[in-house]
Amino acid sequence: MKKAHVFLGSILVLATVALVGCGVSAHVEKDPSVDLGNYKTFAWLNDHESLKKEGKHYQNFQEKTLRDLVNSQLEKNGWRMVKSNPDVLVDYDIMVENDVKNESESVYSRPTVRYFYNPYTRRINSVYYPSQYLGENNYSVPYKSGTITLNFVDTKSNNLVWQGWAETEITNKRLQQDDMKKVVKAIFKKFNADVASR
Repeated sequence: MKKAHVFLGSILVLATVALVGCGVSAHVEKDPSVDLGNYKTFAWLNDHESLKKEGKHYQNFQEKTLRDLVNSQLEKNGWRMVKSNPDVLVDYDIMVENDVKNESESVYSRPTVRYFYNPYTRRINSVYYPSQYLGENNYSVPYKSGTITLNFVDTKSNNLVWQGWAETEITNKRLQQDDMKKVVKAIFKKFNADVASR
């Protein structure tokens, strides 16, 4: 019974480690002299000009989803989106690229059983040889990486005051809504910590 509890405990620990390992981690660069809590309004950088430059008069689903997610997170922090005189201009970059990750797996020998004849007892006996650890098999696995970067520019100084980015492994050619939610959530976890730290 005690062994069963230890076994179940080990499984729970491994599952927790696996879930933590699958999480998206975000990275941040910021101007240490700036207090993000002082900002209350925002607008998207080149909101309409970028669409005109590309010759289209609409946002694609990916852009709209990202903006909606970011707007929601900023509004949770008490920020308001305005059309004129914002405190901060928000810009973003979405990048999908091919990447390679290194993985490894343990290699073990096959367990074997050998038989031998004992002339003294006149019997055939068996000896079990358990599998043994032989080392690690290292290999590379190609995958697609999706990265979102958010930039916050102070409108008075025209300086970049905060930048956050996060990357996740994706299965399609572009970031899907669920991927974007995970990435934006990870970025704003860092953003919220920076706001709270001042």
